[in-house]
Amino acid sequence: MQKPLQLKQRLIEQIPFFQSAPEKLVTTTGAGNIVATSASSLSFEYRYPLTLSVSNDNAPDESLTDQMVVAILDWLRVNQPEILGNATHRLTDFAFVQPGAALSFTLQLTERVQVADENGVRTITHLHEPPLPENVALPRQVYLNGELISSWTE
Repeated sequence: MQKPLQLKQRLIEQIPFFQSAPEKLVTTTGAGNIVATSASSLSFEYRYPLTLSVSNDNAPDESLTDQMVVAILDWLRVNQPEILGNATHRLTDFAFVQPGAALSFTLQLTERVQVADENGVRTITHLHEPPLPENVALPRQVYLNGELISSWTE
């Protein structure tokens, strides 16, 4: 599964708190499902929860929570668009808990895997999400209350 590492790298890249302390961001996957059919291909889909936890000695401040939500939403737009585009997924598939000094987000993720058999060779390929329309411009800087807090190239 590739999405947990990709999202963690994106958060470390875009959020100053994690740039100076990447060990404070912990990702864990929970019990998931393999979804396959009886089609001639062995292609399948992983479905699993990903939890992002922030370990912090103090209660996470509001700006860190806001930064994480915005960075995760930006990542979801490209890597898990059905969470934002489907009314049911939008209500259930991106959750958070902030009891005391802890902060965690849980995302319900999927990853498609294509399995192709041709000429006695089996090829396994992790598929990307369909690309965004060409007219969607993604930002490269983040301002919080008028102050530049992060910028990146991609």
